[in-house]
Amino acid sequence: MRSRPDVSIVVPTFNRASSLRLTLDALDGQVASDSLAWEVLVVDNNSDDRTRWEVQDFIKTARIRVRYLFVEQQGVSHARNAGVANSEGDILGFTDDDVDPARDWVSAIATVMADTCADVVGGQIRPAWQRSPPPWLERATFLRGFLAIMDDVMPMAIVDAAAMPTVWGANMAFRRKVFDRVGAFDTQRGVMGYKLYRGEESDLVRRALDAGFRAVYDPRLLVSHRIGADRMRVAYFARCAFDRSEGEALTERVRRSGELRGPVRAHARMARYVARWGVAALRRRPETLERWVQCCAALGYVYGIWKGYFRRPHRNRFPSFPST
Repeated sequence: MRSRPDVSIVVPTFNRASSLRLTLDALDGQVASDSLAWEVLVVDNNSDDRTRWEVQDFIKTARIRVRYLFVEQQGVSHARNAGVANSEGDILGFTDDDVDPARDWVSAIATVMADTCADVVGGQIRPAWQRSPPPWLERATFLRGFLAIMDDVMPMAIVDAAAMPTVWGANMAFRRKVFDRVGAFDTQRGVMGYKLYRGEESDLVRRALDAGFRAVYDPRLLVSHRIGADRMRVAYFARCAFDRSEGEALTERVRRSGELRGPVRAHARMARYVARWGVAALRRRPETLERWVQCCAALGYVYGIWKGYFRRPHRNRFPSFPST
């Protein structure tokens, strides 16, 4: 009779069949003691490429236990929530379909949880450049967050979900009781198809901290994030900044009736950022790129505000899970 797993690893994926296969190969190569029972749930978030076939082909020869789940509702939070609801482990680990976990990653999750008595853990996310990054990108350290790079080497307790280091989706784990108490990932946050919304992890960590759970960052949890040439372009970072701010505005649920102060302030802030970028560009200042990214973020926020006026409020954003 199959024993219940101690750790369930949830891997949401959308239209990255070949990249996903690399992630699954890395998970299949994990080194863990026989006493640690674990499983992998691949949650296909409405892909229309070869994802299903790729997972089924992988399962035929995999050494590890892998299950496939299809979720039609678009959004990484929907996918992760389905993974939580359909998993069996007392510890839920999460990574992404463009990530290579270190060979001891799964066992490190269990070890760190035990050593620190933590309920939430996050770890290092190192860049795995698929080609040499351009010099301007190496100099632009303010863009590291857009590439999910987090390489702090000192362990520490997390008391503020917005401070660094923190917990990001490429390398994180939660005890199941966290979801039982504070609910699931906010389905209005996080990547939705090709929309690069963010914030679902920090929102969940914030709720966990508010509920009294312990969160830690521990560099023993190590993954490598594959960064391709398409993410080494100014246009990519502009899009990230725009989408992230659009998503933030949408989650604030700006109402149509009488709430003019928020939009007015957002438009004024946008105008300031556009002016600062224009001055920096004309004078060819070193901060021109940073000003441009800030400008895109301000534009995205204003766009999200007006888009939110025509969106009905969502209910059941982070539903609770039944206790197991």
